[in-house]
Amino acid sequence: MTIRAHLALVYGITFAVAATVLSVGVYLLTSTLSAPAQPPAATTSPSGTPSSAAHQAVADQGALPGLALAAGIALVAGLAVASVLGWVVAGRMLAPIKRITAIARDTASRNLHARVALAGPRDEIKELADTFDGMLARLERTFQSQRRFAANASHELLTPLTTGRAILEVAAATPAKCDVPVLIEQLLTVNRQSEQLVDTLLELARAEHGVVRATRTDLATVVEMALAQTRSEATERELAIEVVSAPAVVDGDPGLLDRLVVNLLRNAVRHNRPGGHVRLRLGSDEAGPVLTVSNTGPEVPADRLHELFEPFVRATPRTRGGHGLGMAIIRAVAEAHRGAVTVEPNPGGGLTVAVRLPALDDAQCRRNLGSA
Repeated sequence: MTIRAHLALVYGITFAVAATVLSVGVYLLTSTLSAPAQPPAATTSPSGTPSSAAHQAVADQGALPGLALAAGIALVAGLAVASVLGWVVAGRMLAPIKRITAIARDTASRNLHARVALAGPRDEIKELADTFDGMLARLERTFQSQRRFAANASHELLTPLTTGRAILEVAAATPAKCDVPVLIEQLLTVNRQSEQLVDTLLELARAEHGVVRATRTDLATVVEMALAQTRSEATERELAIEVVSAPAVVDGDPGLLDRLVVNLLRNAVRHNRPGGHVRLRLGSDEAGPVLTVSNTGPEVPADRLHELFEPFVRATPRTRGGHGLGMAIIRAVAEAHRGAVTVEPNPGGGLTVAVRLPALDDAQCRRNLGSA
């Protein structure tokens, strides 16, 4: 039995019960009022016929069966009308549910563009429809992002393979002019690029998987290790690095946090102008630790800032050693630690990237340390 039939049946039964109680009450009240307290005396008029009082008592008693029959007929008719009205009203009430079901069935065939877009007063059904539309919008964005990621990853992985093949084809076409040491160095460079890309993709996958086991970690120590990995590259580009760091303890994965800080610094170094600077600030406020990195790189339009977190998206032309995955890794690591990342353009060029992480959770940290 469908929900519509259930509702119509409930409406009909409710009406039948209420009408039956009302009819029985009216019948009992009428019979009580029509029955005299004492049976009327059998009096006759001077002409010898029964008196009017006796006639009235007999008439009242005889009307009760007719009243009961009329009430029964009205009850059956009312039940039929109530059932039909209940069926119609239930159909009107459940129409949005049928629309949501149709959209869900259409979505199952990978049509994520459809929306319920239910109009009307903001009741429970409209809230359900709006929530469903929001879910479809998020799914559509996710699928689009995954498709772009797959296409870009395929392209990035294919590029070094194509380069290596071209090198080998040139060497095979002119073997006499082939310089073997140079050829080996070129192939090793192409191979290193492929390994770096695969390692970066694995970092992104690990970050998106989330924190498996959190430990108490001082971000100041993580910053020192990340600076050691990026300072030589900054020196080559004649960049000045300014660091203001204070102890900031969080519950997190030290490896993922290291990837977050390293990618922040590498982005600030690689997307910079020669002779520029990189400023790193680490501190805490009421909400928790805050890590801010700014640089003097090229100008980035404000309407493109949200694109920076998409994999393989670059705000500036390709730079050495980059694949366009740094910001995606930064956001994934921050969200895995229940944090957030914000980006703001700097006057004159460059960006300021701020990572906010939640305050230390002593209870959670004790549980994690106890399970270690």
